[in-house]
Amino acid sequence: MSVKIAFKIKKVVMENRLLSLFIFAHTIFAIFLGRLFALAPDEGAYLYTFNNLYGSSSDANPQYNSGWITAPKIFLWIAYMPAKIISIVGVPDYLSIRILSISLAAFSLYLLKDILNQSSISRKLSQRSIFLVFFIPSIFLWTSVGLRESFIIAETALFLAGLNYLMQENNKRSVILLFLGSYGLLSTKSYLWACLLVALILSCIIFVFQRIDRQKILKLLITGLLLPVIAFASTTSVYALGFILHSDITATGQRSGDSITQVYAEIPGTGSGTGSGTGSGTGTKPVKELITFHGDYSLIALHFYLVDNPNALFSRISRAIHLDTKIQRIWDEKVALGLVHKNNQVGTDTSSLNGHILEPGKIRNPISMIWPAFVFLCGPFPFVGNPGIAVFISSLESPLWWAFYALVIFQFIRFRKIKFLQDPPILFTLIFLMGAVAFSALVEVNLGTSFRHRSIILVPLVFLFVILAQRAKELEDLESGVI
Repeated sequence: MSVKIAFKIKKVVMENRLLSLFIFAHTIFAIFLGRLFALAPDEGAYLYTFNNLYGSSSDANPQYNSGWITAPKIFLWIAYMPAKIISIVGVPDYLSIRILSISLAAFSLYLLKDILNQSSISRKLSQRSIFLVFFIPSIFLWTSVGLRESFIIAETALFLAGLNYLMQENNKRSVILLFLGSYGLLSTKSYLWACLLVALILSCIIFVFQRIDRQKILKLLITGLLLPVIAFASTTSVYALGFILHSDITATGQRSGDSITQVYAEIPGTGSGTGSGTGSGTGTKPVKELITFHGDYSLIALHFYLVDNPNALFSRISRAIHLDTKIQRIWDEKVALGLVHKNNQVGTDTSSLNGHILEPGKIRNPISMIWPAFVFLCGPFPFVGNPGIAVFISSLESPLWWAFYALVIFQFIRFRKIKFLQDPPILFTLIFLMGAVAFSALVEVNLGTSFRHRSIILVPLVFLFVILAQRAKELEDLESGVI
């Protein structure tokens, strides 16, 4: 029996090598991080929600401490159930929600790969391309930790795949995917669902003029809009509904984008401690000063994690490759820089193109949205200004995004015979993408947050890449008389 199971597992792995590699690489990385949340500071809040979601808890509303503030509790119960089962059998809580995140990302890849499999145009090369895109460093990180990014990726993939199936007459599968994608996105990130809502309404109006089958339009509106709204309204709290309905996009864009952290840091060269402010020797007592950091939270969290968790796997590997020495040197430089500034503040200069505070556009002045949209899509910019260490590392991956955009544009040029503005899934995706970028241009006020939120456009872009290949195959078959 065990031999048969092992044989079946081997067969599945061999048939899905890239997907198996994706899961394996992400899982190893998730284990390597351990309880380190420095690379994804909000992960601790999501872990709190997960740990207090089931059973008896003193906190009746654990989702209010994380980004799940508007999510119905029943949605969270179901969504986190696989992670809960994994944790029950002995897997650590942080790893359980990370495995769930990895599984959702892998499922998204499977849906996109399924669309691509219907095309025979350079399929092997195209498959590798979309897998490589999911290995962009920031995407790899967000899909390896327990944040909401993997949920958003999966929900967007569900909706787009459902729309594609609906137009291909696969009605049973399409209605399920459309509902799950829309309801999930509404529960996960309401502003992104608002972009989907606008795109859906505009698209359906265009579909009517294009004389698309009205039954399909009706099914799309019912399963992608009406039913998800009814399900959400009947399962969420009054507080969450009020939070969504009274949200003001103008007020959101006016909030401060500054990230301030105050820590007592040991002045370099004093005492005999390690730099964390604790001291460990028998010499003079370390001198501490209160330093106010503007930005650089990842550096702060990494520094104190390495000091407080010397035996963790991440710390041991960091020592082996001398990463800890590099982090300590940067930390000492930042502390020294703060000591020579007024009120011991460091990182107050935001004049650089890569400053951590962004200036969003104004809805009354559409022209003002162009630059924020450009920064959202293409920033941070390598070797510009004097950004923090996290922004500098992030900027090194920006050329990968530029190459990805070029790849999608090339796909449109390559298959230019396709009347993509008359293709419902492609048209909807383009409108949704423009809406998401425009919204980000209006509300993003912090470079780090903007950088993370760029992951929301990943699936729509990959979907465009694969759907164009599928449509090209259909057009080729039609011209050759196969269809």
